[in-house]
Amino acid sequence: MIKKVTLLTTLLSVGTILTQAQSVKDALIISQEFNNGTARFKGLGGAQTALGGDISSISGNPAGLGFFGQSDFSVTGSYLNTKNKGSYFGETNSQSKNNFGVDNAGIVLHMPTYRNGGNLDKGWLNFNVGVSYNKTNNFTNHLFYGGTNSNSTIVQSYTDLMYQDATWQEDFQDTYLVEPYGDASKGFFPITREGDAKYQQNELVETGYNSRTNLSFGGNYSNKFYVGVSFGFTSLRYDASKHFGEYGWTKDAAAVAANNPNSVFLDPTNDANQYLDASYDLVDNYGYSSRGSGFDFKLGFIYKPKEDWNIGVTIQTPTWMTISDHLYTYKETNFYRDENTSTEIGYNRLVIDPIDPTDYNVRTPFKFSLGATKFFSRGLITADAEFVDYSSTRYREIDGMYMDNAYTRYIDDTNNGIKETYKAAINARLGGEVLINSFLSGRAGVNYFGTPYKNADNSNYNGSLGLGVKLNSSLYLDLAVQHSILKYSESPYVYDQEFWGTASPVADITVNRTNAVLTLGAKF
Repeated sequence: MIKKVTLLTTLLSVGTILTQAQSVKDALIISQEFNNGTARFKGLGGAQTALGGDISSISGNPAGLGFFGQSDFSVTGSYLNTKNKGSYFGETNSQSKNNFGVDNAGIVLHMPTYRNGGNLDKGWLNFNVGVSYNKTNNFTNHLFYGGTNSNSTIVQSYTDLMYQDATWQEDFQDTYLVEPYGDASKGFFPITREGDAKYQQNELVETGYNSRTNLSFGGNYSNKFYVGVSFGFTSLRYDASKHFGEYGWTKDAAAVAANNPNSVFLDPTNDANQYLDASYDLVDNYGYSSRGSGFDFKLGFIYKPKEDWNIGVTIQTPTWMTISDHLYTYKETNFYRDENTSTEIGYNRLVIDPIDPTDYNVRTPFKFSLGATKFFSRGLITADAEFVDYSSTRYREIDGMYMDNAYTRYIDDTNNGIKETYKAAINARLGGEVLINSFLSGRAGVNYFGTPYKNADNSNYNGSLGLGVKLNSSLYLDLAVQHSILKYSESPYVYDQEFWGTASPVADITVNRTNAVLTLGAKF
């Protein structure tokens, strides 16, 4: 039997990535950013709020443009390796994915003021202009885990959804995977065996990036106070494909009769009867792509209370974005009389055909940063902290595009889900630089990204090392390597644990990301 569905319903298993575009998970993908920039600032742990004179200032703190005494141009290339290790029911699997690209490119034009013989140390000394491209997030990722689960089946999550959603119930009840309880108030139960050993695997591949092009202006007042403004134009490109597989056996007649003695599966004259005590393989596939663009503004200030101190502040408005999502998802199940795939009984396929892109508006959070830099005779130490309230991300319909009350309710529910899931977070960065000699410098840094979740610890720590080489009076070369380790847990599917009496399955994930960047620049 093949059954196709072209309704915009939630076809993916509950608790993973939702098929509708405005999912709570997407809110974090859109709003979370990581400071990349040049290799110099990468080596300093990304701390740039209270430090200027680098191309990264264009997108970091635009007040830092006021520190330039001459024009500058640089390009930063990047290599990223993401390695995931997933543990699931005692089995461990590893996958890695590599990515090469350009993380940053920019130019600063130095525009000093001239006063016809006036005091050049007081008043406005320059108004510099900078343009840059900066990659703020790289989504490159490949995750795989699998193991033998003897406690549950993904069909339990499907039956929970059938109980909650009449459309889903209608779509799924003829798949030979579910059957009504004898007590109709309980809903449906799986024909697949919950407590029998079954192999499950889950694979996720993500690609894409979030980037920002900035046009920034910065000025220097009396070598004491620096101010800047930046206009940012954001671009989002995100693609994800997810594959879940389950391989096991369906129940026998006695197990079905225990839940519904009048089940059609127990009638030898009904086609459903042949699907009892059969082996099966079930796949749940999902594909999702998102494209978007938007704009924002940033104000930056740096004050020098003393010659050897900088105090910096930035205020970034929300990014107002318009996003277009496209998705497809399908479930397919094959049944066999035994473990031999040549003895196929039948199969069913439940499909959402590709639909027209879903367009909507998003407003990301405000961001506030405060930093300080202390200079020494042969180096510096710099630190900053950033405040972001991820729970303030909001979705909104594009005026006049959708006249559907159900869609409006869904957006409202998603916004409520964002408020319930996320919270405010503090991101902190610390870095240091030492001048080894007149042409070589060494750098090191750490940064901490606070967890955006209310009920989960998803904190992330990065460490970085870097070198700077002055090639001649105009050319320079910077190199940095950053490494991060992130550990978290996820469920490939979830269900009502109280009703079923067992916990949803959990996979433990360890993510190692190594990022090497090289900057080549020239002053002129």
